[in-house]
Amino acid sequence: MTCNVLVDNSIKSLYNWVKSEKYYGWDPYDALNSNLVSKLCSNSQLSEILITQLNKYSTLNIRPILGIEKGLDIKGISLFAQSYSKIYSLTKDQQYKDDLVECISFLKNKSLKQKYGFDCWAGHYFNYRGFDGSTLAPDIPDVITTSNVIKAIADSYLIFKDDELKNIAKSAYDFLIKHLLGKTDNGLYYLKYDTLSENKIVINASAEGLSAICRLMPLFDDAEMKRIACKLSEFLICTQDSEGCWIYSKYTSGKVRRQTDFHQGFIVDSLVEYLPFVDPKKQDLLMESIKRGVNFYRKKQFLDDGRCYYRYPQLYPTDIHNQAQGIITFSKISKFDTESLEFAKKILEWTIFNMQDNSGYFFYQKNRIITNKIPYMRWGAAWMMLSMATYLEKVEVEKW
Repeated sequence: MTCNVLVDNSIKSLYNWVKSEKYYGWDPYDALNSNLVSKLCSNSQLSEILITQLNKYSTLNIRPILGIEKGLDIKGISLFAQSYSKIYSLTKDQQYKDDLVECISFLKNKSLKQKYGFDCWAGHYFNYRGFDGSTLAPDIPDVITTSNVIKAIADSYLIFKDDELKNIAKSAYDFLIKHLLGKTDNGLYYLKYDTLSENKIVINASAEGLSAICRLMPLFDDAEMKRIACKLSEFLICTQDSEGCWIYSKYTSGKVRRQTDFHQGFIVDSLVEYLPFVDPKKQDLLMESIKRGVNFYRKKQFLDDGRCYYRYPQLYPTDIHNQAQGIITFSKISKFDTESLEFAKKILEWTIFNMQDNSGYFFYQKNRIITNKIPYMRWGAAWMMLSMATYLEKVEVEKW
């Protein structure tokens, strides 16, 4: 069986599972999506953090016991929409176009424009308490979700040529600039993670915003948009260390959080997507940053067989989100690194053979002995759908 046939069978199996579930699913962080859990925690911040982490790392799915409901994840739907745009462009199969229409309609209806004045989206259909005490909720828009919806809408605009989509995308860009754009003490522009994030800077948040803006620049002849994109790229380049790695976040208190995982791929992707728009005088600097980032990502975070470290230097568990992002990143950099598509193929083959259930979904995490087979719609299914669609898109480009 050739790789393309393997991937084609895999993505169809995943698609059928997703459609059978009607996009409803659990999430690793959904512990507080339960009336019982809310009563047990009694608004205790520590209790909410503990139950969220327990729920996330338990290999036994305790959600039915705790009454945690499945939900429709906005970020997940935006990833499926991006996937359908790619698959439809490759196949011209009407079913994927219809699926894209359904996803975009859902995303439009979930906009928080009425509250914030601009189109924007929250990443969680449930309340969430982070390990640092931070909160997210269905009415708190964030840069990651809003950026992914922008990408979904921009991609769909290229198919439908509907000016309403273009206007929504521009409105969402305006939200990023009006509500989330900040400046560091040394004058670098960055994007806050959400409207409440005043005490920390999450590096990959700016990367996701830059990636979204790169989808918009071909649609708008906007000098200010180009200037902001340039500033965000400078921020990412300046925050990269000599090895090519980025920290996860830093706090106003001086504390630094290091979490070396799929977020590295997010940042590399954004710089690669910005490459066509960079000032020729700054191209060498950008390429050097990309090369260092790719070198660290490939040599430090992946084994030769295609498995990604969980959080470097911690090898296990093998996480499906890490696998998916590796496929996406190494597929995208194939435009200037011919060997990377072959490595994306290796990651994909390993992931299909070792982490896909016969029913179509992908397992959450694989340890040395125990495999966590809990099905997650956003974390696993949506990212793997996008990863395979991205790989197939790049394979098609290689043919020509």
